[in-house]
Amino acid sequence: MLVGGAITTASPASAVGNCPYGRVCVYTHEQFGGQRIISGSLNNCFHLFEFDFDGYVNSYVNYLSVDAHLWSFDTGTGWHKARTFVSGKFSSSIPHNYGQAVCTGNARP
Repeated sequence: MLVGGAITTASPASAVGNCPYGRVCVYTHEQFGGQRIISGSLNNCFHLFEFDFDGYVNSYVNYLSVDAHLWSFDTGTGWHKARTFVSGKFSSSIPHNYGQAVCTGNARP
């Protein structure tokens, strides 16, 4: 799925997790597996449940020029950042990261 950007041409073979350059990709499973959401927006949010994610992000690739954040909601305290997906970085294993939204740049849910 592509969120907040145009479809791009095929990315170079060296792209981690088959994530196109200039995008952030989040995955339901470790090792860049399971369902994937791709976004090219630099200042926007997408809610995981709108894409049938179960709320867990277990790996990511961030080829954006800005950080992305996994946000979680608690009825007592509201929204809080659960994890930062640093610009230019990736992780194939970030277990137990539950959230409802991913926001890029300065966007907040």
